[in-house]
Amino acid sequence: MSKLQGAGLKPLAHSVSAKVRCPHPAEKLSYNAMKPGSAIEIVRQLRLKGHEAYLVGGCVRDMVMKLEPSDYDIATSALPEEVISIFPRTEAIGAQFGVILVIHRGHPYEVATFRSDEAYVDGRRPTGVVFTDAKQDVQRRDFTINGLLYDPIEERVIDYVSGQEDIDARIVRAIGDPRQRFQEDKLRILRAIRFGARLGYTIEPATWQAVCEMAPQIHQVSAERIREELVRILTEGQAAHGMRMLEESGLRAQILPELEWAANIEKSLEMVKRDAPADFAIGVLLHEVAPARAAQVVERLKCSRSEMHHINALVESLPVFARIAMMNTSSVKRFFRLQRFEDHLELARIHSTVCGAGRNGYELAVQKYRAWTPDDIAPPPLVTGEDLIALGYSPGPIFKEILNRVEDEQLEGRLSGRDQALAFAVKHYPRVNS
Repeated sequence: MSKLQGAGLKPLAHSVSAKVRCPHPAEKLSYNAMKPGSAIEIVRQLRLKGHEAYLVGGCVRDMVMKLEPSDYDIATSALPEEVISIFPRTEAIGAQFGVILVIHRGHPYEVATFRSDEAYVDGRRPTGVVFTDAKQDVQRRDFTINGLLYDPIEERVIDYVSGQEDIDARIVRAIGDPRQRFQEDKLRILRAIRFGARLGYTIEPATWQAVCEMAPQIHQVSAERIREELVRILTEGQAAHGMRMLEESGLRAQILPELEWAANIEKSLEMVKRDAPADFAIGVLLHEVAPARAAQVVERLKCSRSEMHHINALVESLPVFARIAMMNTSSVKRFFRLQRFEDHLELARIHSTVCGAGRNGYELAVQKYRAWTPDDIAPPPLVTGEDLIALGYSPGPIFKEILNRVEDEQLEGRLSGRDQALAFAVKHYPRVNS
């Protein structure tokens, strides 16, 4: 039996260093409403086997704040092999660091053994871990608001790091020495700002100073992890506030040197809705960056191919709205065929609202877009390549020219039937072999 087995709750419950908040009966955390039932069942099963087990981290923070958590993590005294032996469906996603994924009732839950981390050498992960107790486990976590434990059986919050006080004071504070916490995982530099923006919290002065001083070290973090945090800053409801904090801390200059921060960019981000698609939010952020440089940004951030395509299209196509009134009908309809054109309209609305320019073009585009049906914008073709072959044309570059010319006439409303379209092709493009 390990030193951690059989520890139970008693030593923790009586520890003088832990701040245990038992909600008033009328104010108990409504975890049933938040549906963590499967997570609680995992906690119960671990307890039945003689192990300590608690909900931990962000889910406890959200519950204290009376928000519904998006997921639930569990910390336990059980060793990884013990967790595997208890539950029928598990995946050893990080067993060397004490983390086992338990699949329970069709949902995955991270179950991590209490641990303290050994030295960090790459600004991301420790060289090893030492399995320990609950108190030491929370000391290695990033911020006090994320260092809370919750006992769902006795319905009590266990707080070794004054996280509840910082929630009450609306403060993001690193646990212990902020430089040491950031040195361990440089992504925490960005996460401090993300939590500050998302929650509307102030970053505690020493933690903020560490963010600013260590901003140049963010390059030790992979592009993928930077992109994930940036996207969350942009889509969790406080994009403008978060980007302003990135600017003031020096992080914007490090991760987005192509972007020139300005008041109109901040105002544009204020109009990005919570849970907006990631590529749309990035498009709003970069819409005043030159298209070639914006393309460099999304490639460096390793966005997916579909995201890169959409962001680049948003940036490149925005100036088209100012020319709508001068464009012929066929060109406007082809413009409206851009994938997710509603995003293009929304970006044009944001830009025209903030900058006071191009409003007429945006309004005209909306008017036309709403007046036309999908078949008006992209009607079935009147003529195909097979039709041209049947007419005696030889396949080649002329095909594309004829088909585009016929489609132009169709979109302009001057051709409406197949026979009429074929006659138009023969009239304007004499067959060489006829």
